[in-house]
Amino acid sequence: MKRWRVGDVQRLGAGGGAGETWGVALYDETGKPCVTFRYPKETDAKAGREHIKAALMGVASVTKVQG
Repeated sequence: MKRWRVGDVQRLGAGGGAGETWGVALYDETGKPCVTFRYPKETDAKAGREHIKAALMGVASVTKVQG
């Protein structure tokens, strides 16, 4: 699990027809972003980042679902 990481909060462009959004990316074991979480406010993104980090603490493994 040590190779998976949560990126920094970043300002993103408009998302889903809305105005500016803020995002946090989750990077896989190869260092590639595999999912981005978008939030309407920077404060929400910062809180979300902390929740994502907390959810990954102590995880033995993460498996990508191939679709």
